[in-house]
Amino acid sequence: MRRTSWVLTGTAVVLVAASAVTRFTVHPALHQVPADAKTTFRYEGTATLLDAAALAAGDMDKAFLRDVPVILDRRIEVRDVDGRTAVVSDHVALRGRDGTEMSTSQHTWAVDRRDLTERAAPAGSGAEKHKGLVIAWPLEPDKRDYRFWDTGTRTVSPARYEGTESVHGREAYVYGIESTGLLADPATAGSLPRTLPREAVLGLSAALPAKQRPEQQELAGLPKAVPLSYTSTTKRRGWVDADTGLSLDGTLHQRVVAQTQGADGPVALFPVTDVDVRGADASVRQQADDATTTGRLLWVLGIGGPVGLLAVALMLVVLALVMARRRVRPGTRTEAACMDRAQAAQNP
Repeated sequence: MRRTSWVLTGTAVVLVAASAVTRFTVHPALHQVPADAKTTFRYEGTATLLDAAALAAGDMDKAFLRDVPVILDRRIEVRDVDGRTAVVSDHVALRGRDGTEMSTSQHTWAVDRRDLTERAAPAGSGAEKHKGLVIAWPLEPDKRDYRFWDTGTRTVSPARYEGTESVHGREAYVYGIESTGLLADPATAGSLPRTLPREAVLGLSAALPAKQRPEQQELAGLPKAVPLSYTSTTKRRGWVDADTGLSLDGTLHQRVVAQTQGADGPVALFPVTDVDVRGADASVRQQADDATTTGRLLWVLGIGGPVGLLAVALMLVVLALVMARRRVRPGTRTEAACMDRAQAAQNP
């Protein structure tokens, strides 16, 4: 019986250690961006774009593709990890509903694997400098404002907490972001013309709806070769799972506008791109399902598993104590009986 008590006590100690390892080692190791993380989120909506072929041909009546149904896929993939740092590829592709590619962009970021903020770029990673959040939200989001990096202007904007809503049965924190300024993304800016002939600018302006056209007096003062710069305006809303930090849904409205310097300041001439999309229902449902699965796993590793192991350990300790008490009591009665017989022999 003594050996059984020792086995039970030893097993209880092992379970307590396993509980601590599960909560403080296994849980933190899994509650971070995985080294093999790869996900694609799809948006659907419309876009108004310049038609480069029509522009080159001088056909200004067809220079704009207006309100074209589009699909925007954003693919996030971890390329490498170094401790708490993950090097992440961020690829965005805009396509027509028929699959025709309209534009793409590619960025590489170094982010913290838990709070998703900026980290020092590992040597040779090619990661771009940024500040704040850029691809996703902290794994344990709070009801507060965050800093978010806008790739168009290469500046930080506040991601403001707007409230809590339900997305397919999941509690979600809603954040809103607005960014505007000169277009600074070199990949996008490098693909746009720095000057256009005055006739081309006038033709593009005339092809716009009347309420979007520049004032005639502003167009009248344009030089023969019009120098161009570009502004970028981005509006986002994100629905973020309160338990896991996964992005459940989102809206994105990006607008790039060509402008030139007029006598009284910048003059907006015509839009280059105007993309307005929202998360596709299939992607939103998939994200909600993934959040449910991830949330259950994290609960098991962070709460259910450790508490369960501690409960079993406590039961084993109690059982060992009960068995020890039972072992002592029979021995005590036997010793008392022997003493009674000895005394009877001495006093017949």
